[in-house]
Amino acid sequence: MKVFRKGLTLVEILLVIFLLSALAIFSFISIPAQVAKARDAIRKGHIDRIDKAIEEYYADTGCYPISLALCGNSLVLEDKTYISTLPCDPETKNSYVYVSEISSCPSWFQLYGILEYTEDKIIDKLGCRQGCGPECQFNYGSSSSNQKLNPFCDENGGSTPIPSSSPPPEILQYACSPGGGCDAYANPELSGCPDIYLNDPTCQDQCSFPKNRCHDARGKTN
Repeated sequence: MKVFRKGLTLVEILLVIFLLSALAIFSFISIPAQVAKARDAIRKGHIDRIDKAIEEYYADTGCYPISLALCGNSLVLEDKTYISTLPCDPETKNSYVYVSEISSCPSWFQLYGILEYTEDKIIDKLGCRQGCGPECQFNYGSSSSNQKLNPFCDENGGSTPIPSSSPPPEILQYACSPGGGCDAYANPELSGCPDIYLNDPTCQDQCSFPKNRCHDARGKTN
């Protein structure tokens, strides 16, 4: 007795191809977004940890840190360690950007990072849809309770003029020059500077290490 096996019809083959294609498209769209959200969760956790360490520092000293060391280093005061290892961005490995009042005893601070998943509602809640912080290049961060994240970014992502009656403090960018000095830079990215120190003319004493120096001096302040 012969047994006849029924093969797949053209419609069934096309259906299988359609389902596989749909699955591939869904994965292509969904997986990158989920990966970005996962990295953003790490960034939020990092900034929260740094924020808590900074507030503890303030509780002990009555001042916020003038600047923070590079990620990978610690936040220490005398014999007390507030955070043993300052975290780096999980993808770029860069430090989170810290801004404080220009003072020997800062009364406020701001801490900035960049979220990959730009549909996150927290960006609008913080008022950073058009950018926050130095050069309006960040969309997430934290700050002391007496200070908001830099709101001076217009709807086009540019800096909004500030009324002369309440000028914001000038933020200076310092970086390690090729020769090993700590100098002010107008455009440190142009010089390929690995790290920027805001309002810190000492560059955290990191300029003796060649790996921390800018490639050239094109971006220095004239």
